[in-house]
Formats: sequence, C-alpha cells, structure tokens
Amino acid sequence: MKSVAAWAAAIGVFCVCACSPTTQRDSQPGGSTLSGVWEPEGPTQEVRLPDGSVIEAELRLTPEEQATGMMFRPQLPPDKGMLFLFSTMEPRAFWMYQTNAPLDIIWMDDNKRIVEISENTPPCPSRDARECPTYGGTAHSVYVLEAAAGFVARHNLKIGDQLEF
Repeated sequence: MKSVAAWAAAIGVFCVCACSPTTQRDSQPGGSTLSGVWEPEGPTQEVRLPDGSVIEAELRLTPEEQATGMMFRPQLPPDKGMLFLFSTMEPRAFWMYQTNAPLDIIWMDDNKRIVEISENTPPCPSRDARECPTYGGTAHSVYVLEAAAGFVARHNLKIGDQLEF
C-alpha cells in the first residue's frame, strides 16, 4: 500500500509543475485555473523597456512561486509579464509544462542586461512532464521575464539590451 501512495505522490508532483526553472520541478505549489482574465496573484513590479514602454510584471520570489510560473494561468495580456527573481547567477532552463499559451522568455544578468531570449516558446502538449523540452539555460542569469509571445519582436528586444526595475 505504501508503494501505491508513493507512486500517487510522485505523479502528483509531476502534475503541479509548470513553466518554471527545471531545478524547481519537484516543488508542490498551488495553482490557478486556465479560465478567466489574467490577474496578478502577488506583488508586482514595473519593468521599463529600452523603447520606453513600461509593463506590470508579477513577481515570482520563492521557489514555490517560481515552480508554478504560468502553470494553469490565463494568457498574459501584452502589457503584463511575470518576473522571476533569483538569488544567484547561474544557467536556468525553463519548460512550458501545463502553460496555456506561447511565451517569450527573456533571461537577464545581474545588471538587468538581456543574455538570452526564447521567442514564441510553445506550451508542452504532453501530459507527461518528462516529455517536455527545456528552453534557455545557456547563459548565466539571475532575472527571467516571461511575456506573451510576440513581446520581444513588438519591443525590438535583443541580447545586450538593459531593462529597468
């Protein structure tokens, strides 16, 4: 009976992870529903882009918040984002398990300069988390911004650009 409970718990862990750093896949965060309008679930931060635009980004500060990412969340509006704040500079691969829509993912260093970009990153179609590819993780970063697909092109963002927040 213990092995059945352990197996069920292991499956549950896979089911609660989303577009998150792959190092956080074993967290057991709560989630939101895919339906409805996107609203921040926690504190937000204004992010100023090189073209002068300002967006509102929901902060993801704790490992639990970072593990949930955009999992089970409605699609981000064009002027919103999700900003992951980590404590160390290191390569960070993200995946798109249980996300609702394609995203642009922007990795930044400790000077808030863009070091890596993944545009129009597709949601993982598999219900098996082990089959989901990862994106990024080739450059060291401490900040990661997720935005709706098309965000990078719309704001002409490129490697080396600096954001302000």
